Amino acid sequence: MMHPVLELLRARAAGEARGDARLALVLEGGGMRGVVSSAMADALEARDLRDAFDLVVGTSAGALNGAAFLAGVARGCTDNYLDADLVKRYIAPRRLLIGRAAVDVAFTLDRNNPGLDGDRHRRTAESGKLHAIAIDVATARPETLSDLTTPEDLRGGLLATSRLPWLGGDPVAFRGRRWLDGGLVDPIPVDAALHLGATHVLVLQTRPEGVPRTPAGGLVERIIARRLRALNPDLVPLAAGRFAVYEDVVTRIATNTTNVLGVRLPAGTPSVSQLERSTEELRAAADAGRAAIAQLLGD
Repeated sequence: MMHPVLELLRARAAGEARGDARLALVLEGGGMRGVVSSAMADALEARDLRDAFDLVVGTSAGALNGAAFLAGVARGCTDNYLDADLVKRYIAPRRLLIGRAAVDVAFTLDRNNPGLDGDRHRRTAESGKLHAIAIDVATARPETLSDLTTPEDLRGGLLATSRLPWLGGDPVAFRGRRWLDGGLVDPIPVDAALHLGATHVLVLQTRPEGVPRTPAGGLVERIIARRLRALNPDLVPLAAGRFAVYEDVVTRIATNTTNVLGVRLPAGTPSVSQLERSTEELRAAADAGRAAIAQLLGD
């Protein structure tokens, strides 16, 4: 029996309305591991399925990839993950030694090239479909950033959802509040999509089957915890509990046979790290992501 989400996607591709159904695309991020969900979105875009989705919800790099998908430049977004020169500018751990952020998301948002034209942010904003998850520093709670309907609001929301603690620099000021990466508490925002009114959800996941979310390392974890404690002590338990939160949502996606369908790379596929800079590794992950969509759709 075909999964209801896949059935709805096929119906939308064929031009069928299907009543009150609302189909959401949810994209997982994970820093450079986002190349997987970007390539999956690229594969959906290549099959003219962009208009099949009523809303797009992402966290961190997943939101950046979702914005590119809505603008029709998912292929260009994926190609940027594979550009060694751009990646070196985007990720530079040595900058931490001089007190600067190792990850520069603003660089990617503000850069234009043949695959990512300067008008893309306007197209995404005017679609009105993008929603991004970020953490309010003051309340230590995740919130869904919606109504990103101008290029300025879109840029602010994308910076907020992708501001990694420590590695990304200070919290982002947006709409009178300060924000951090939503991945601490909502790395795969399925529940957010359902709360926004989705009846069906297609989830593009970036870790292969059987690969759990693991700590970055003792020293890094201690530095992150210290930085979060200085911002708001209530953020510290969120960071400590993010691994259990991740496994819970992954399990719920895998066992949902009614209205949520996850797309993952097969077990045994190498997992890309958050700060991966090897073009060879990133290209292999992108190819695997496109292949996963081809298999899902029965190409």
